[in-house]
This record gives sequence, structure tokens and C-alpha cells, in this order.
Amino acid sequence: MELFPSLWVEKYKIKNEGGLPIEFDDHYFMRDLYDDMSNLQVWLKPPQIGATVAQIIKTMYCAKKKGWDIIYTLPTQTDVNDMAGGKINRLIAQNPVLLEWIKDHDTVEQKSVGKNIIHYRGTFTTKAAMMVSSDVNVHDEVDASDSQVIQQYETRLMAKPTEEQRRWYFSHPSLSGMGVDIYWQQSDKKEWFIKCPHCDKEQQLQWPDNIDIQARQYICALCKKPLTDKSRKYGRWQATAVGPFSGYHISQLMCSWISADKIVTDWETKDKQYFWNYVLGLPFIGSENKIEPDVVLRNVTQDENLQQPRVIIGVDTGLPIHYVCMNKQGVFFYDTIEKPKDGPPEWDAYDTLERLLKHFERSVMVADQGGDLHGIRRLQAKFPGRVFLCYYRPDKKTKQMITWGENEEYGKVTVDRNRMISMMIEHIREPGYINLNGKRADWVEFASHFGNIYRELVVQKESIGKDMHTLYGNEYIWKRQGPDHFVHTLVYALTGMDKYGEDLATIIKRKDPFMANVPVASDMTGHISGKRIIKKGVPRGFTKVDF
Repeated sequence: MELFPSLWVEKYKIKNEGGLPIEFDDHYFMRDLYDDMSNLQVWLKPPQIGATVAQIIKTMYCAKKKGWDIIYTLPTQTDVNDMAGGKINRLIAQNPVLLEWIKDHDTVEQKSVGKNIIHYRGTFTTKAAMMVSSDVNVHDEVDASDSQVIQQYETRLMAKPTEEQRRWYFSHPSLSGMGVDIYWQQSDKKEWFIKCPHCDKEQQLQWPDNIDIQARQYICALCKKPLTDKSRKYGRWQATAVGPFSGYHISQLMCSWISADKIVTDWETKDKQYFWNYVLGLPFIGSENKIEPDVVLRNVTQDENLQQPRVIIGVDTGLPIHYVCMNKQGVFFYDTIEKPKDGPPEWDAYDTLERLLKHFERSVMVADQGGDLHGIRRLQAKFPGRVFLCYYRPDKKTKQMITWGENEEYGKVTVDRNRMISMMIEHIREPGYINLNGKRADWVEFASHFGNIYRELVVQKESIGKDMHTLYGNEYIWKRQGPDHFVHTLVYALTGMDKYGEDLATIIKRKDPFMANVPVASDMTGHISGKRIIKKGVPRGFTKVDF
């Protein structure tokens, strides 16, 4: 038996899906990644450096030679289908030894390799994580995957002793503290060290130390003389930290076929996050792409909200239900509706929403259409013209972010998802636009949901070859790394305010703070604002039994 996958690749002249031989000359840095069998692994990488092909080959080798059952995840089932047809089946067809190992191609979702099975799964359904057991979980494109489902896959390893539980993560990163960077921070952080052919000094190959931006060439960070392609590619991995994960950071600077001119051009012309993620293979640290809970809490004001004249209720349906109540003075209440442990069988979460609609007689409710539609449609029928279903859509290149349905589409509102969230975040960053009425402690849970979202630059299509990179389109998309329900309840409430805020100028165009020209009452007796006060009271006019 070949002791290492890289030797097996060379012995059998393994080819990639396009029929080209897998080589460790230009890709010398990949040899150790093929051969590393550490239980916990993480790779930070830019796209198109051969990582996915390496993992496909490595997992097939491990299934056959080590007798492992394997779960291999991609973000979505569509990604699984595309990889099965575009890479896996073609790769098998190009290599006689794999045709011998995998006689039956099985289905898109699994391949039998000898006596063992590789299961290919998406991460946007928890059911996928509950079907099979595993000796190793391999997670491809971690930052585009559902983090909670990835964690759920760990349960498939629980039958193994801790020292035998294997988890391998690899992805191009997005933001610091998100996705694959979570595991990278727990690793030994191996970096690529090279030796200068002139001064013979060893150094970590990195930006911008090893590129002369003016001359557009690779240089030694110490003696400043030009580096050859050979000196860049024949380096060695060296740990720079201590951690339980075996970690590797790959950048385009290590790719001998990518010129310094291409790197500098990307730095000059591309978005900062693009350059960080897709060229350097590093997580981007940018405050514009995250909002910390403390920033949200700066919007808290103890000014009393009169809870009139019109209240907008934003609802994130599903179980449990999350909602907020706001008017032109600010957001004065939020809560989660879930069945009490001793609740009666006939208990219905939508009864609480109905009581809110009845209490605030002129209120309007905007709820997402992706959760439990039965209950919200019942409210639509019972309160005609007051309950609307909100549909997210990809951003349109128009000034209109919100479209209210008319005629047969009445009762439906469509919103540019990412533009609307970005607009809301910008308002939150400037205290006075969206007030949170109450005490700071009341809004901690609400604010925590905002800390779980981040904005990522998503490249739609790309082609990277020798000194060539073509970008066909990209966009910023807000993603989540944990519960984000109250983020969306506020989006829905702001959507309702845009149309039904009465004399308030539309939020989309408004530049004055919400509290401008609003009288402030000095008596706060009986007033409620914020979740914590639920234990002491309820929205003005309710009784405890209502909740």
C-alpha cells in the first residue's frame, strides 16, 4: 500500500476532471495537504488552486485504503449536483484505478469506494445531517454553508472515540471571526516559508512585503532582490501558532503561474474584500461588513414611546415566532412567541399576533412568507388590508427597493433583500434614525441577533488561469452566522413604515432622525419598551393574561 496519497497520485498518474495530470511541481505546496491525515484540519485558500480536486481524490483514497465512511458537504444540493457531474464523475472516468475502485457510480449523493461509502450532502437542510454515520466529515466552502447544519453533522461522529473524530474544513474565507476563520484561529496556522536565492534568508511569503508594487515583480522582503518562480514554489510549511487543528494558509503568491503584475492589478482595481478573500486567501477585517451589538445598543433612548398613532408589527414566522412593534417614534417592543411547557393542546402562537392587531386598532403587520404560512394567511383573511406577506428578492438595479402588490397581488410586498438590510444597518450606525425605546439592558437579546450577520462579497463566475482572471459579476450578500430573526423583523417593520408611516417621510428617503419634532412625555408610569420588561408588564393597554 502506498503510504501517502501524493505518492499514490504520482504512481497511478491521476488526472483531474479535465484529463490533465495532477502535478506537484507548480503545486508543490499541495503535497503536504494531500498527505496530512490529522483528525482536525483547516485550509484557508483562494479559489481555483486545486483544493476541491485534492479533497475529492484524498477522500476516495481514504475510503479505499483506510476503510473510512465519509460525509462530504457543499453549501447546497445544487452544488452537490454540479460537483457530481462536473468533477466527480468526470474525474472517475479519467482514471482507470478509480474506475476499478468505483464500479457502480451509485447516485449523485453517494459513491461506493470499495467496501465504504462517500456521502455528498448539502447544508441547507438539517435532515441531510441525520441520515448516515461517518468516520470523517469534510466540509467544502464552509463560508457559503449553513454553520448550524455543519455543527449538526458533528453528531454523526459521536459513535467514535474523541481521538478518532475527524473533521476537515476548507474554504476561501469571508470575514474575520466567521466561517472557516473560526477553525483557523484554533489551528497551528502553517504559512509558506521560502528561501531567497540571493541572500539565502528564509521568510514567510506574504503581501505586500514580497512584491515591489512599482516594478510589479516578486522580491525578497529582506534584500529586495527579485524572487524567481522556482524560489516561490519550492518552500516549506511552518507552523506559526499552537492549536488542535492542522491549519494551512494558501495565497496566490504561492502559485508560480500567477504573476506579480496580476496581484498588483487586482490590488489596484478590485474591491478590498475581494482582494483579501480571493487573492490573499485571508478573512477580511472591515467594519462596514459587520455591525457589533454595542453599535445597535447606542440607539437606545429612555424617551417614552406613546405607541400611537399607527403601529407597525414586523414578524419573522416559523417556530418560534419573533416580532417587533414600532411607530414613527421608534421600536418600543420585541418578543419571541413559543409554546409554554404546560401550554394547552389548542395553544396557537398566532393568537398573540391577533391580540396585537386588535389592540393597536390601526396597526399594520408585515410578515415573512418563508415560515408557517397557514397562520399568517388566516390573519390576512381576518384583518383585510392590514396583514402583508413580505417576499425577499435579489437586488434590482433601480431606485425602488420596495414594491407593494396591487390588484391580484394585493397583500404582497417585495423587497430588495441585501439593499434593504444595508440601508437599515446604515441607519442603525447613526443614532437618532431608529430609536429603541427603553433601557439598554432591555435590548441586549435584540442587539445580539445583529452581531450574527455579516456582508460578504460573492463572486458569481470566475476563471483563473496562468496570469488571467476574469470576473463576470459580483454582489454583496448579507449572511448569518447564528440567530438573526430580529434583524428580519426590523426589516419587515421598516418596510411597513415606508408605506404606512402616515406623516412620517418614507424611511428610504428620510434624512431626519425619527425623533425629530416628536414630543417627549415625562411620565413613564406603566410604559413598556424592550424584552426584559415583559416580566413586569405588557404593551400599554394589555393585561398579563393576554400573553
